[in-house]
Amino acid sequence: MAVIRGLSFQAGIFFIGQEHVACAYHHKGKLQKWIKPLSIKTMCMMIYQVTATLPIWLKLFSTVYLALILGPKLIQVVYPLAFNGLPFYFLIYFMFGTHFIFPRELKKYHGAEHKVFSDRGRKIRARIARIKKAQITNRNCSTNAVVIYFLAVLLLTMIFSLFNNVSFSSSIMYASYGAVLVVPLVIWLMKMKKMKRLRKFVLGISYWLQRKWTTEEPERMHLIAAIESYRLLALEEFPEHFELKRVKSKVEERKQLAIVDVTVVPIGTDNPSVSEYVSEIQKVLQTYEGKITFQLTPMSTLIEGELPVLFEVIQAIHEVPFEKGCSRVATNIRIDDRRDKATTLKGKLESVARELEK
Repeated sequence: MAVIRGLSFQAGIFFIGQEHVACAYHHKGKLQKWIKPLSIKTMCMMIYQVTATLPIWLKLFSTVYLALILGPKLIQVVYPLAFNGLPFYFLIYFMFGTHFIFPRELKKYHGAEHKVFSDRGRKIRARIARIKKAQITNRNCSTNAVVIYFLAVLLLTMIFSLFNNVSFSSSIMYASYGAVLVVPLVIWLMKMKKMKRLRKFVLGISYWLQRKWTTEEPERMHLIAAIESYRLLALEEFPEHFELKRVKSKVEERKQLAIVDVTVVPIGTDNPSVSEYVSEIQKVLQTYEGKITFQLTPMSTLIEGELPVLFEVIQAIHEVPFEKGCSRVATNIRIDDRRDKATTLKGKLESVARELEK
């Protein structure tokens, strides 16, 4: 199995493979997607996308923090100051420490990223309810490096402090720089079977931080972004692991559209009105924009699309009442699948209209 790494940001999720980077993110309420070759240009694009979507308060905090490190040092080139600025190793603290100040939206995308990794089934929207129940912790999360780094700083500071000729401030400096070298070493050791205790110790702290600090339970939009980003990369680099092979019939040499009439009925609700369920179902259908055409009627919903996509959509909307707390759901389905000629919702209405004009 190829290695995939995830990187969440304020508006979406990157999944990084061996040769490509896939991204799904929300912009003005709509899901946007792209996949590009892994290159310096793509990395620069990722950095821009991460920084551009950060909330204002985090941008201000980062600016002030970096200014306190670099500002005084630059000014002293032309004008002496009593304050030399924060030490350079505070840049390392910033790099690892930002995990503790993740904005809420980033935490939710981070949680969705972890759940996609934890889920063992197919990464499709129809399984979103199952994926939502997956573990929110990830054994390969970057939080592991954060734990190792700061524990190494504490341990090395105590060790350097034992030397009589080393001051406490120097001990912290040496420890802060030295801990950077410790991180990859410990991560490498954790992969060894004999290092079970070390692995359990680091992961125990990391999992606690992931649950309490760096992730939050994702909403549907966050999970959809994670699923779509993951699938983009999977389809490009190893589709055989994640996609069921579609067998085409002799008739299906071109794109064939079918029409489905669907009624989802929640059973056992306290209120006879079902408008809240219908509105949620419409929101789910909107996430399939570009793959289907749909039309709400007073009694049901008509959906047009390729049959495999329609079955996925039906499963996704069937799950909506369950997600809202229902224990029983009855879904009625009628499928109009014509193979001798192409049919569409618009075309059927136009055909009737022509007959009426005669």
